[in-house]
Parts: sequence; C-alpha cells; structure tokens
Amino acid sequence: MSAPLALPEDFIRGTQLLRAGRFDAALGAFRTVYSAAQAADNVDLMAATLCEMAWSCHRLGDAEQGLECAIGAKWLWQRRGNQLETARAMSVAAMLYLELDFADEAQDCVSRALQAASMEDNESMLAFVLNAQGLVLLARQQPEPAVDLLEQAVAVAGRQANTAGSAYYLLNLGMCHAMLAEQASSRADHAEADRERAAAIEFSAAAIQHAQRGDDFWTLRLALGVNARALALQGNGEAALLVLDQWAELLDQPGLSQHLHYLLTLGDVQLHVGRLEEARQTIVDALGRAEAARRLDQQVSAAGKLAEILEAIGDAPAALAQFKRYHFLCLEQSAAAAQRRNRVAVLRANVMLRRNRDQAMQDQYAPPTVFSAGQRRA
Repeated sequence: MSAPLALPEDFIRGTQLLRAGRFDAALGAFRTVYSAAQAADNVDLMAATLCEMAWSCHRLGDAEQGLECAIGAKWLWQRRGNQLETARAMSVAAMLYLELDFADEAQDCVSRALQAASMEDNESMLAFVLNAQGLVLLARQQPEPAVDLLEQAVAVAGRQANTAGSAYYLLNLGMCHAMLAEQASSRADHAEADRERAAAIEFSAAAIQHAQRGDDFWTLRLALGVNARALALQGNGEAALLVLDQWAELLDQPGLSQHLHYLLTLGDVQLHVGRLEEARQTIVDALGRAEAARRLDQQVSAAGKLAEILEAIGDAPAALAQFKRYHFLCLEQSAAAAQRRNRVAVLRANVMLRRNRDQAMQDQYAPPTVFSAGQRRA
C-alpha cells in the first residue's frame, strides 16, 4: 500500500474553496498546485490535482475542460498502478460525460471504475463509484435500479459520518424518486406518484440538512430546487416558494448554471401556484441570461417553459411564437450536440496519441497544454 500523498497548502485550500462553493477560486488554487507539481515531476500530485480540477470544472459547468482533466488523471493513476484513484478519476469522467449527454461513454467509464474499485477494500471509494453508476442509470431513465445503488452509497456515507458524501448521495436519491414520480404520473398512477414525490421531498430535505452542516452550497442549492419542485407537484406550492426563498437568501455567490437552474425552478413553481405574470417575468429573465451567456441548453428549457406560461395566460399568438422559437432552439441544440461530440472525439484521440507516444518513448508523462496552461475555454 502506497504512503499517503503529502498535500501542499494550496491543494488543501482548493478543497476548502470547493466545499464553500467558490469554484473559480478553487480551480485557480489547483492550477497553482499543478504547475508546481509538474515542475517538481511529482506525478502523484499532478494526478490528484487534475482530478480536483475536473471536479471544479464539473461544478462550474465546464464539462469539456473537466473531461480532459479527468482523462489525464485517469491515465496517470493507471500508470502508477493506483486502482482506487483510477476509479475516482473514471467516476468523475463518467459524470462529465453525462453533462455532455454521452450516456454510453459514461456507462463505459463507470463500469471500469467499478472494476477498479472492486479490486481494493475501500468502502468510501466504492460508494463514490456506486453514486456515479446511479447517476448514469438516472440519465438513462432507469431510476429504480439507481435507487438501490444510491441507498448503498448513502449507508456507507452515514457509517463513516461523511457529511459531504451524505448530502450529495441523498440529493441524487431524491432526484431518482422525483423521476419515479414523473414516470408514475405518465402512467396515471397517481397514488404511486404521490408516494414517490413524498420520498423525493424526504430525501432532498435530508440532503439540505447535511449540506447545511457541511457548508456545501452547490449541493444545498440543488437539493433546495429538487425539494421545491416536488413540493409544488405535490400541491404544496406555497411551501415550495418558501424553500426557494431559502435559496435566494444564501450568502454565497452561485455560478451562472445554478442561478439559471433556480430561475427555471422558480418560474415552474410560480406557474403551478397560478402566479402567471410572476412566472412569465422570471422565465423571461432566465431566457435573457441564458442568451447572453450563450447557454443553449438553458435557452431551450426557458423557451419551452415560457411558451407554456404564455399559453396558460391565454396569449395564444405569443405562445405560438414562443413554441416556434423553442422548436428552432431544439434544432440548434441538436446541431451543437453533434459538434460537441466531434470535439470530444478529438479530445479522446489526442489523449490516446499522447499516451501511445509516452509509452513508446518510455518517457515521463507530457501533459497536454490545456493542463499546464490551466485556462478555461471561453
């Protein structure tokens, strides 16, 4: 068993910034550590830092940059023969593939992560990998088997008093039950939908409590959103609005992705409680922010929701125009997804070429420019 890795102060500071929700600052700290580790040829520290950089990018919504970091971390840990850290890096890569809507690649990554984790006796890492597998199943619209995996992860985190892990796994468990409720509703099984929404409310509320104790603002904000939406769908809209008030009152500064998620959730809840004009204003705000930031996925969500609200208001011409806009955005989203797939294919090919070159020359790992420069894509 290898000795524990000595972590510099900037690395520890980066992890503290991550927990506090200051993801840009955390990424900056990890870049500093990576540059120093590269200069010192400290491969283990380079690999560990790349994985944290990937996680930071995941929280920032920069999935392509994060994926390249995660692939680099996986490569280095594989060369070092460290199965546990290889499993961690592949699990993070799986979650980033999900962000990019590549469910097959995510499943491949998480399957290999499970294989690597099973070779070591480490419950904590196994829970992290099981959580990743649960998210892959959730993305594939298979929440029922995902629940079993996430319950195992929650149990491990509870035994180890892992507050951050408990919060994150409970959040994902709540999302599974929310999807089960949606599936039951589509079958017109209203009793089952109510039971599953009650479970979503219960688990997301538990996630909120753990995230508050651990000052994990990223998980806290997402859990508040899941909880509010489930409450609204359960017919308790005023309670849902109170939950979203808690989101707005948090003292940290959320990233754009989380702020857009909040606005979309708020508009949806306002629609459910009949506050149609407020809902319209909220979603118009979300759409404007998404357009300014060129966030196409959020533009699609906002345009579709705005069309629904306008229809509820009774403004048929505006609703029709918005539905047309939604349709064109969906077409643009499909084209963008194809371009993204090409970029990821090039990324993976470049990493493979670097790895083959490195193995052929029996030389030290030559990290990609993007790692050493540490610059996020615009």
